[in-house]
Amino acid sequence: MRNYLDVDVKNIPYIFQITLVGDTYDMRVDYNEVADYYTITIWHNNKRLLTQEPLLLGQLVGIDIPDPELPKIDIRTMDETGKATDQGKGTFGYEVRLYLDVVDPNGSETEDPSIKPLGYDPNENDDDLTDEEVSY
Repeated sequence: MRNYLDVDVKNIPYIFQITLVGDTYDMRVDYNEVADYYTITIWHNNKRLLTQEPLLLGQLVGIDIPDPELPKIDIRTMDETGKATDQGKGTFGYEVRLYLDVVDPNGSETEDPSIKPLGYDPNENDDDLTDEEVSY
């Protein structure tokens, strides 16, 4: 199960601050009544990084913006059940949310205690150097 950003759609514009991967971001979610979708604006260190990007179902936030100051974690507008067909009023904030799109491909977020966490290898050697990198 993914973590999500809890957006209070009853209090739009919704402005909040969040720390992601050690950096703090200010975010604002607005609603476009004409087109029936929500948008997001993101600031970092008082610099606007993203301005009213539409939050479309299945899309990553800021995917087309090559700004290294954007959050280093994927944020995706999605419905984990896969049943939603849009992200408009009535679904966004309920079935559709802004998820931190980080899932261990090994499945360690499950309840199964036999699953090893991402990156775990009990036979892995601590030496990360290849033979070419070793100098004698």
